[in-house]
Amino acid sequence: MTTPVPSPEVSELAARHGLGPPLAVFAPKRMSRWMFAVHLFNTFYLSLLFLLPGVLYYWWQARHHPGFSRRQSRKRLHLFERGLVVDPPVGSGAVVLRWDSLRLQQDITQLVINGRPAPTRYAYTASVPGQGSVRITEFYEGPDVWGPFLQEAVLTAQGPAVLKTLQDGGTVSFGVLDLSRAGLSTPKKGRLPWAEVQEVRVSGGLVLITRSGDSARWSHHAVKDVVNLHLFLAAVAALRGESA
Repeated sequence: MTTPVPSPEVSELAARHGLGPPLAVFAPKRMSRWMFAVHLFNTFYLSLLFLLPGVLYYWWQARHHPGFSRRQSRKRLHLFERGLVVDPPVGSGAVVLRWDSLRLQQDITQLVINGRPAPTRYAYTASVPGQGSVRITEFYEGPDVWGPFLQEAVLTAQGPAVLKTLQDGGTVSFGVLDLSRAGLSTPKKGRLPWAEVQEVRVSGGLVLITRSGDSARWSHHAVKDVVNLHLFLAAVAALRGESA
C-alpha cells in the first residue's frame, strides 16, 4: 500500500460518484528477478522447440503480466472512503463501485502440491446490479490488506440499513443464505430457527451451520457463494444475540 495520489482521471471519477477522500492505492504485484528469468527462459525454450507455442507464450506474457506489459504495470486499485476505482486485471476501462451498494464475493484458495503449500490465490468479485462488475485478484499487491478492507468497508456502509431491515421484520439475502428474525434459510434446506442454531462458522473455505443436538452439519456452503461475508457474519451475531 502506498500514499494515495490519484491521477486527474481517477480523481474526476471519484468526485463524479461521490467517493470522498482517497485512502489507499495498490499497484500490480512486482515480479521477482528469478521469476522474470524463468519466464524469459520458458519463452526462449518453447520458441526453440515449438515456434508457435513460444510466440503465444510471449504474447500472453506481454499482454497480461505487468512485468512485461507497460499498460498492465500502470493499472491501480484505488480505495476511497465511500467506494473504489479499479482497473480490471484483465481488460481495460476503470470500474467505479460504491460500498453502500456493493455485492462482494471472496474466493481465497491455497493448494498443497506434493505436501508443500502453493501460493495463495485471491479473487474478489465486486459488483453492483446494473452498474458493473469486476474481478480483483492477487494481480494487485497486498491482497491480505485490501481484501479485508473491502469486506469491512461494505460492513460499515451497509450494516445499519441491513440491521434495520431485519429488525423491522424483513429478510435479507446473502446469496445462497437468507436471514430474518425468524431464522436462517436456504432454498434446499428451508428455515432453521435461531433457537435451533448451534453454530455458524467459517472454516476451510466453507460457511458451516450446525443445528443444536445434531452431530451432522445442517448446511454448508462455499465462502465464495456467500455475498458480503463479513456483513453476513455480523448480522448472524446480532440476530442470535437478539434471540438469546
